[in-house]
Amino acid sequence: MRAQKVIDEFLKFSVIPHGSGNEKAVGEYLIEWAKAHNLKCEMDAYGNVIMEKAASAGYEGKERVILQSHMDMVCVVDSDKAYNSVTDPIEIYRDGDFLKAKGTSLGADDGAGVAMMLYILSDDTLKHPAIRAIFTVEEETSMKGAENLDVKYLDAKYLLNLDWEEKDSISSSCSNTVSIIFDSAVKRVKNTKQAYKIIVKNLLGGHSGCDINLPRASAIKSLAELLLDLNCEVSSFNAGRVVNAICAEAEAVISCDGEVESTVKAFEEALKAEYPNEKDLLFTIEKCDAETVLNKEDSDKFISFLVSVHSGVFYMSKYTPDFVETSQNIGIVSLGDSLHIEILARSSSKFHSEERKRAAKALSMVYGYTLSLPSENPIWEEKGENELIRIMKKAYSEVTGKELKVIGVHAGLECAFFSSVKPEMQMVSVGPQLYDVHSPKERWEISSLPETIDFVVKALEMM
Repeated sequence: MRAQKVIDEFLKFSVIPHGSGNEKAVGEYLIEWAKAHNLKCEMDAYGNVIMEKAASAGYEGKERVILQSHMDMVCVVDSDKAYNSVTDPIEIYRDGDFLKAKGTSLGADDGAGVAMMLYILSDDTLKHPAIRAIFTVEEETSMKGAENLDVKYLDAKYLLNLDWEEKDSISSSCSNTVSIIFDSAVKRVKNTKQAYKIIVKNLLGGHSGCDINLPRASAIKSLAELLLDLNCEVSSFNAGRVVNAICAEAEAVISCDGEVESTVKAFEEALKAEYPNEKDLLFTIEKCDAETVLNKEDSDKFISFLVSVHSGVFYMSKYTPDFVETSQNIGIVSLGDSLHIEILARSSSKFHSEERKRAAKALSMVYGYTLSLPSENPIWEEKGENELIRIMKKAYSEVTGKELKVIGVHAGLECAFFSSVKPEMQMVSVGPQLYDVHSPKERWEISSLPETIDFVVKALEMM
């Protein structure tokens, strides 16, 4: 029953468009929801929503607990679907044991966390200390909500961040993220050769942190390597909508002499052989018109940059088996009248995070592109077992009869900001099983939800 109530809450608000930076409507929904449930509620200057619920009978003397999730989502859409993420609702459906969305990302990251919080706040039969529920904005882009949250709202001993994606574990640390952007003017000349539009599509994509170590191809890297083989001039190149997703589709308009189709076909076959899990990978090519292209020098420089810059894992952890320490993802490329490239680096090592910034500076010096580093999120450092982790382990064991894993994550969590201003507060991240977030293949494993919500409820009772 609890799980169904969580899903019901998810279905009610998740159809409201709420991509990062477009949370106003869903924030207003949360305000009205709180009023309907007689809960004290406010919205801060950044759009974060904060609700308060009194302690249940017998828990009045216990310290407050914070529940926290982010209300925004990554909006990614299949190439053949007409969809406006600002105005169009996502279409949610059930497929066996999974909740999915038709042709778009589902938004269970972090709609699942929002829904679990709303259920807990709505159920007056639960036992718990006083609860402060914090719903933040723009986690998927700038983390502006968490970064600018007034520290007065973090007045608690424990914080449960409900933004986790593995049913049998919790997170107690995370990497940082560094936004790396290159911009440049380009020189265009009259095109004198046959032009072609080349598209690579149907790649798996995925989360640029959690999925970066999987054998998945980047559409940006793949298309750039093909263009290098073609020895072409580039008219346009467009790929990626969000920097924190592995790019699943890219297209370019080029001009070129010689046989193009056979080169494209040979490259496609080689790429499929290297990435057998990318079974739907497809290159398309068609003749088109292009009045201008980048001159040969700028074309060669642009292509060589994309081919040379790394997108994937740099270092694995020295301490934790099979855990990525440092990585980098080329998420967005836009080339038209000017050039714009967005990269997201992640690391749980301060030294290697600085190394990524040094490497970006070196690239800007070599290629002459303008470099900016507009945002950097802190690292949430591992501090070992504490009282909250022991509570979570005991609650999980009582609910499931299994042992809870406590791990770090190669992705940014808002806990890093909270920890930076309240280092003494104990916090963990918890959630149900999600797959392929930040992609149209995103799905929420429904059968994982009963244990997860019962586990969280039990943990609150133990606090």
